[in-house]
Amino acid sequence: MTFSKLFPILLFFLLALPACQNTPSGGEAEEGFSVQLLCQSTSQDETAPRSAVYAVVNQNKVKLANISNCDSIPTASYEDYDIPKTALEAVGGWWAGAGDYFYAIQEDSTIAFYQGWADEGQEDDGYHYTKIGSFANGQFNLQMPVRKDELVGTYALSRESGSHILFVGLKEDTLRAEYFQMDGILPPVNQLNILMTSMEPQAAANLEFGPSSLDFTSSLGNGRFILDNKSAAVLLQDAQAPGQPLRMEKILSEDYSIPVQ
Repeated sequence: MTFSKLFPILLFFLLALPACQNTPSGGEAEEGFSVQLLCQSTSQDETAPRSAVYAVVNQNKVKLANISNCDSIPTASYEDYDIPKTALEAVGGWWAGAGDYFYAIQEDSTIAFYQGWADEGQEDDGYHYTKIGSFANGQFNLQMPVRKDELVGTYALSRESGSHILFVGLKEDTLRAEYFQMDGILPPVNQLNILMTSMEPQAAANLEFGPSSLDFTSSLGNGRFILDNKSAAVLLQDAQAPGQPLRMEKILSEDYSIPVQ
């Protein structure tokens, strides 16, 4: 066979060879990105699981959040979690009446990361996804979904079997919470300031947040802030009933004033 006849065959194999190489696991974006979302367990306590969620793009890795339960979500289940069918990767999980979910998707020449949540007390059926960051030009750009000062306020759960109050304040760049508990139902909102100034907090602690997350850890217990367009709440692990978090709604009434410390 002459070289002129052999050359096209050699050229074909040379062009086809890269397509035969093994590719890394995870989603493949059009721009040549290899994208993965990874779950890593950080607690051996089966009654209060904790996991870290990581994003990996090519050789770059960053922590997105700390959540309770985490596992890979297969492509066939994306629709069940309101995840776009074009998403590259997705992870998440449900625990103790609430769930956290993440997906990565290509948007033009960048990789975008979204975080969503759901809990059994919500009035809608959505997963409330918010963009929490992106990867472009070889680096991650992550941001908190909200400013910390937006979380400041008083959160309360009133019920006959016992009521709970969580006052959240901001000192410099640290959120600090004071936790109150009392028997019976709470008084009217405009009397809560008087009640709190007459009570000693049962416990107080700084709230430690993971990057780009509304989940926090503290000596009060693990928890998460939940934000809607018209309301806000905080889920706090109940030490007396593991696996059953306390949901305290933020008090937004104009009649209420935060106690002067």
